[in-house]
Amino acid sequence: MTTTISGMSADLPSHLIVTEMETTDSELGTENQYDDFSSEAVQGQITWSWEGMTWSWYVMCELVIAIVGITGNALVIAVVFGHRSKSHAKSRSMDILVGNLAIADFFTSILLIPHPRVKSIPNSWVGALFCKVVEGEYLMWITISTSIYSLVAVSIDRFFAVVYPITFKRFVNRRLVNVIVCLIWAGSCVLMVRILLTNTTNVIVGKCVYQRPPQNEQIIYGTYIFVVILVLPTVLMLVTQTAIVRSLRREAARFATNESTASFHEIARFRVLTLTLTVVLIYVICWAPDQIAFFVFNLGLAPSFLRSPFARVVIALAICNSCVNPILYTLRHPKFREAVKDVFRNTNKRNTPIFEDVESQYKPKKSNHRIEIA
Repeated sequence: MTTTISGMSADLPSHLIVTEMETTDSELGTENQYDDFSSEAVQGQITWSWEGMTWSWYVMCELVIAIVGITGNALVIAVVFGHRSKSHAKSRSMDILVGNLAIADFFTSILLIPHPRVKSIPNSWVGALFCKVVEGEYLMWITISTSIYSLVAVSIDRFFAVVYPITFKRFVNRRLVNVIVCLIWAGSCVLMVRILLTNTTNVIVGKCVYQRPPQNEQIIYGTYIFVVILVLPTVLMLVTQTAIVRSLRREAARFATNESTASFHEIARFRVLTLTLTVVLIYVICWAPDQIAFFVFNLGLAPSFLRSPFARVVIALAICNSCVNPILYTLRHPKFREAVKDVFRNTNKRNTPIFEDVESQYKPKKSNHRIEIA
């Protein structure tokens, strides 16, 4: 008997967890080369077959998150791309990036919909592709990575808009932002390409299998995932947001002699930071427990983690990130609420961008010596 690492579980998605199971070398027919992550071998002629659904609390939670994510992100996509004027090429960078974030989260939510796990797969190119792309969760990790780095792009975009507004207006346009969006998707495909190399098909028994690397390679890959999914995005977002805070504080101090203008800058600073900082904070809260625990597991310090109840909790928390942003936009952004109303009323009266530049979005309007924020 050999202890193998499996990428599938009855209750948990393979893209977020690995479970341990025992199989015999003769059953796999690969002399320890592969780790089995499907069900029992199907004797005789191998055809497509599927396991029954197990409606545990985790699967139900996954279904709810998927429904909320699909609905909310579809609404963001409709508002950002289908309802707003396309005449503001230089001021729509934030809209495009937020829209791309919603697209990535939308597809992540679709892939989260619970479905029966494959039981047997025929020896064909379709079966091999299914094992690598679908059962190996390559598509899921692409959308997750795209979502994360779209959020990073949003933070960098706001950094240049606030700290270097002249340079931002001169160089940032729709074409550049679209190129950045394409690079984010292409980069995500490259970052997760190892999934295609390690997930394959055992043609003898008709199973999707995970080719387990040596322990030292597992540590390296675990460190790599920890850095690209959690450490690097978090550092980039915190650095840019901190720079925004410092810049707005300097601006507020410059106009401290003018009470009304100083008040405007205080409000502007608050409005700029609350939405982006809240989104960043929610991302860290959702993903940090899962990624830290999985990193510790890859180091060999917590071998029982993946079979513990705690693993299910942190994974459920991580996938919540795919549906939370539309809720934040609704609660924290008045212009988004206005745009949603326009969608349901089938009107297009407000043709300005939703997540526009700081200078225009927070331009003060004086009326009876009171400051109002547009």
